[in-house]
Amino acid sequence: MKKKLRKKSKKNKRFRYFILGVILFYLGIKFLPMLISFSKETSIAEYGNIQVVDKLNCYIIREEKKVNSNVEGDIKYFAQEGEKIEKGYKIAEIEKSIVDDETRKKLEIINQRIESINENENNLFQSDIKKIDEEINKIINNIKEYKEKGNLLQISKLKRELSNKLEKKRIITGDKSFAGKNLEALKLEQEQLAGKINNAINIIKSPQSGIISYNIDGYENILTPKNMATIELEKLKKIDSKITNLSAEKVINQQNLFKIVDNNLWYMISWVDDDTLERYKVGRSVAFQFPQREITGSIYKIVENEKNNMVIFQLDQYVENFFNLRNIELNVISVNYEGLKIYRDSVIEKDGKNGVYVLDINRYVNFKRIKIIGYDDEYAIIQSNVFYEKDGEDMKTISTVKLYDEIVRNGARVKEGQMIY
Repeated sequence: MKKKLRKKSKKNKRFRYFILGVILFYLGIKFLPMLISFSKETSIAEYGNIQVVDKLNCYIIREEKKVNSNVEGDIKYFAQEGEKIEKGYKIAEIEKSIVDDETRKKLEIINQRIESINENENNLFQSDIKKIDEEINKIINNIKEYKEKGNLLQISKLKRELSNKLEKKRIITGDKSFAGKNLEALKLEQEQLAGKINNAINIIKSPQSGIISYNIDGYENILTPKNMATIELEKLKKIDSKITNLSAEKVINQQNLFKIVDNNLWYMISWVDDDTLERYKVGRSVAFQFPQREITGSIYKIVENEKNNMVIFQLDQYVENFFNLRNIELNVISVNYEGLKIYRDSVIEKDGKNGVYVLDINRYVNFKRIKIIGYDDEYAIIQSNVFYEKDGEDMKTISTVKLYDEIVRNGARVKEGQMIY
């Protein structure tokens, strides 16, 4: 009897183990995908960009015009380094011979008188005399004050100033007064005095508009827009460039005075290898990261050869002090892909079409086709919402990933219809 009970007990245990095994096997098959899905990472599709940056050694090319002196003498400047000037702007005066102060004062007063007559302001000279008298009295009082203090240096300076004021008053009110002269006589004397001054002074004007610079580097006749496509890198490296400042107190005939730089349009050239050249296409926009700021330009021309390839960039944006830069290393953003940014490991191929797995509202995996704009080692930039492809003679609209869609990472490890927790 006991033996029968033992056998029955063993059979019951085996049966229970069998049932438990079947249940565990069923649960394993049922929930294994869920357990695996817990390890699946996802990411959110958001707008972003991918940039390809090249470090290039660039030579700056400008339209530059050097201006020389045609006389010898003392020079006085009227434009500062880096100032933007118009065509015909007075840059400098070269004094060929000395012009006395009295002549300059006479011309100044005549100009005032003519202006007064033209504007029907006949009381100008009376107000001028009153103003000069006030200035003379003030100077005399200052001289008395400095005499008491014993300041001889200041007294000497004030006496010279007083002499100039008295001379100006004498010219207006004395024997040389212009008050009684008519307009024709004044204009005749104005012409004579101006001629005397002009014969003594040579005025230098800007031949064109642009940026003025008093520095030259020797590249002005070498790196020009006309010959830039024929420049060879090896020959360029051999040129010994030296910055020369042209500012001076005295100049001689044919001496370089300054140069005018066209700031509306300028160029840069650089050389790249064949692999890098693939990213550069004529007409494409690129960005240049100058120390001062980032600007954009375009690829103007490409000159290919066996040793290296020349890329010519065209720019029309202003960079501080660009007129004195010649050779500079720059980070050049050759490619800038923009769109939805996703991880590259999310991209899979299904039936010969690129796509990703996107989670629906119930967290089930759905395959969505994508159009890749560009990529790097880690990310891809794709078209958002919809894209179009040719279907025979028609264009077919393809629905694709949208902003903030949740995308499965490591897409090759997931199956469509799988639930991701």
